Amino acid sequence: MENHKATKSYSSYYVIPALICGLFTAWVISGSVGYTILGGILGLLAAAFWMNAVVNSDEEA
Repeated sequence: MENHKATKSYSSYYVIPALICGLFTAWVISGSVGYTILGGILGLLAAAFWMNAVVNSDEEA
């Protein structure tokens, strides 16, 4: 029988805090609804970059 490690990936936990931080930061700085939505989108893009570039590279090592 083969023994293989069952690893859990917690990379999806970065999405919600990134969205909230993006929304909150844009709302505090601009106070505009349009920029708040843009901040949320940029927060999600930052989370996606973090999951693909940083977290996946640590799992491969």
